[in-house]
Amino acid sequence: MKTLNSFKKRFWLPIAFVVGMACIVQSAHTAGMGSEGGAGGATDQGDAMRKSPTFMEADKNGDHYVTKDELKDYPYLLKYFDKVDAGETGRLEEHEYGNLIMEKSREKGR
Repeated sequence: MKTLNSFKKRFWLPIAFVVGMACIVQSAHTAGMGSEGGAGGATDQGDAMRKSPTFMEADKNGDHYVTKDELKDYPYLLKYFDKVDAGETGRLEEHEYGNLIMEKSREKGR
């Protein structure tokens, strides 16, 4: 019985270590060391320092669309809204919102 407990400890210790390290890395990335913030080249009005909201954060009323009104707190995203609104409906679906974030990132790299 003692051998089985020893095996369990040796088996789970590396797994716990890897999970702990993954949490630390994720926390550092979320805190602004990733691609949305940190030490990149800043563009006009400090867009590089602004973290874009996720689709769920931007969809404040939960209707599965993002409108210009819901993005009023993010004027640096509004300037790309009409460009990615493929159906010209005045609201973005999740894939269109992804295009909005990509467009912002593309502009940031120029």
